[in-house]
Amino acid sequence: MKKILIAIVCMVSGLLVTAQNSSKDVFSKNEIVWYGLDFSKAKMIGQFDQVPGSGPANGSELKAKYVQSWNLVIVNEAKKYDLKRFFRKDNVYNDLNPVQESNSKIDPDNFTSINSYKFTDANTAIQEVVNKYPKGDKADGIGVVFIIESFNKSEQIAILYVTFFDIASKKILYKEQMSGKPGGFGLRNYWVGAIMDILKQIDSNQYKYWKMKYGN
Repeated sequence: MKKILIAIVCMVSGLLVTAQNSSKDVFSKNEIVWYGLDFSKAKMIGQFDQVPGSGPANGSELKAKYVQSWNLVIVNEAKKYDLKRFFRKDNVYNDLNPVQESNSKIDPDNFTSINSYKFTDANTAIQEVVNKYPKGDKADGIGVVFIIESFNKSEQIAILYVTFFDIASKKILYKEQMSGKPGGFGLRNYWVGAIMDILKQIDSNQYKYWKMKYGN
């Protein structure tokens, strides 16, 4: 009987761990963990020109230089990319290490394409990405990551999934596909401009819509 009670307690404890946060908690809690921009399943479509006269960047250059640069600019220019305001939080904790590990596994030979691209099954693709994140600085709480589907130079648009997840269980709380228009001088600024466009959309109307849809 004692062994049965211990097993029940362990089972209940396990269930509590895997259900720490719900979609409602995204809106009620005052802290969120920013994981950054995950390009591990993305395609860069078209010719990605660098500064005039230097020629286009290939898959290796995009992976080695720009993927990291696009991530760091959001953290380093925190006043401009005001994640606290955009996500309505008192505190945003930056933990880029899991996504940096994920991005390090990008195959540069398959990173670029001239053809259109979309996830075959977005639900599966996004869960696979989050499942592979190594342990970060935070063992629990709510994480948010922008999982990039494509940066499309030909159509001048970035498409990604804004993804909120429970850090402890890696359960996806909710995700929304969004698109942004790039703009700015130089390859780094041009595409991070699309991220800013998406953040502004979240600030102006999407957050309110998400709260009505998932927060009640």
